[in-house]
Amino acid sequence: MAQIKNMETYDVLVPKFGLNLDRSSVLESIKHEKLKASPRLQSALLQLNKYSIHINHQLFFLRYFQSELDVAEYHHDFHKALALHAIGVPSQQLDIKNQWSQVQQNYRAIEWAKRKGKSHSGWEHGIIRHLEWLLHQGDKFAVENASSWPVTEREHDCSIDPNWLDDWFDYVNKSQGIERTLISYEQLCMIRNPAGGCTLLENVFLEARLSDLRAEKSYWLSPKFYYLNGCHSTTEDGFSDLGNLISRWEVKFEWLADKQRYIHHALQAFNDDFDAILQSKTMPAGWHELKAILLSTPIISMEVAHTYLEASSFMFEYGLLQVKHVSSLDDMTVFECTAVFKLWERWDNIMKF
Repeated sequence: MAQIKNMETYDVLVPKFGLNLDRSSVLESIKHEKLKASPRLQSALLQLNKYSIHINHQLFFLRYFQSELDVAEYHHDFHKALALHAIGVPSQQLDIKNQWSQVQQNYRAIEWAKRKGKSHSGWEHGIIRHLEWLLHQGDKFAVENASSWPVTEREHDCSIDPNWLDDWFDYVNKSQGIERTLISYEQLCMIRNPAGGCTLLENVFLEARLSDLRAEKSYWLSPKFYYLNGCHSTTEDGFSDLGNLISRWEVKFEWLADKQRYIHHALQAFNDDFDAILQSKTMPAGWHELKAILLSTPIISMEVAHTYLEASSFMFEYGLLQVKHVSSLDDMTVFECTAVFKLWERWDNIMKF
C-alpha cells in the first residue's frame, strides 16, 4: 500500500490539458501549482484500510456500483433471488437478470483494469476503448478502433491534441498517491464527458486505481457509493480551485471511512456469532472454506454441500444451514444460510443511511 512520507508537496505538477471548455479552465489555471498531500485524505485512507474486509466481499458491494435500482429497493427477497441465480436457478425477473449481468461485467472490467495498470506497459492508448467494450457500452466506440481516444459527447466536437493525451497517460502511470489518483480521475471525466458528470467507465477506472491503495487481498467501499445518498459529484457541481476540489474529496473519503467502520463491525459480529458454536465443539474439516463460500453465495447446491460434507453436516445440525426446495426445478434441494442474508440486510441499512 502506498504511503506518503513527505506531507508537504509532490514532485509531480498537475498536468495541463488543452480542452477549450469552461470546465477545464480551473485545472489549466493551476497548472503551475504543486499538488499538496492532504492529511485528511491520508487519515481517511488509514481508517479505510484499518476497517477493510476481505476482497471476496467486493462482489456484494458491486451490486451498488451500477444499477437503476434505488438502494432502498434492496431487500431479502432480492438478495435471495440473486443468490439462486448465482447457483444456476434462473430468475424470471428482468431486474434480477440485469443486476447479475451488471455485477459480472463490472467485476470483469475492474479486474482487467487492475491487471493492465500493474503490467509493464501500464495505461496506454487503447485501454479506455477496451474498457468500454468490456462494459458493453455500445457499438459507437468499437473495440477495433481502440487506437483512437474516446470522447463520449461527440456533439461538442472536441479536438484533443495527442500530446495532451500522452501527458495524461504519463501522469496516470506515475501517480501512486491518493491525491494524484483523484486528479487523474477528474481529468478523465472532463476529457470523456465535456458536458459534465461521469460515467460507469470513469468509476471503473477509479476503482481499479484505488486497488493499489488497499491492503493486500482487502476491500473497502468505493467513492462511487457516496452518491447513493443523493450526493453530487465534484465534476457536476464544479470547483473553484484545486484546494476546493481536494476538500470535496476529503468529505467523501471521511464519509467512506465512517461507513466502512460500520461494515467491518457488522462482519465481525457475524463471525463471532457464526463461530460461537466452536467454543464447545471441535472445528469440522472445511469449516473456513465453506463459510467463505456462504459469505459469497448464501445458498449452496447439494454438490457444494457434499464437497464440504463434514462442515455442511455440522452447520446443518446446529441450525446454521437450512434445507430448502426449489419448486421451479422439481423441488431441487439446496441449503440456505439465513445468517449471511441478515448480514447483507445490515450492510444494506448501513448504505442507506
